[in-house]
Amino acid sequence: MMKRILIAGCAVLMASCAAPRTTVRTDDQSGSVVFKVKPSDATVTVDGTDVGRARDYDGSAKVLKLPPGAHIIRVSAPGRQDYETKVYVSDSQEFVQIELQELK
Repeated sequence: MMKRILIAGCAVLMASCAAPRTTVRTDDQSGSVVFKVKPSDATVTVDGTDVGRARDYDGSAKVLKLPPGAHIIRVSAPGRQDYETKVYVSDSQEFVQIELQELK
């Protein structure tokens, strides 16, 4: 009798270890954007909100963290042509590398 209980217990234990497990974390998910822009003091706007200068997010000290999804990024500087792009941020790092052209 004891032998059967022991075998049954081992079978249950082994079955529970073999069951697939999935863990999904939904908190703190974000991606990042690094800017390599000339001029480096160009203003960066994300989804209509000014977030600072391009040099603030050049990857050497800081990156721009954004929630997952599509975002409209605009880079502008006085006397230069604005640049606008749509990026899709997931849990990776995106790069925006541009040189703003002088207005003619």
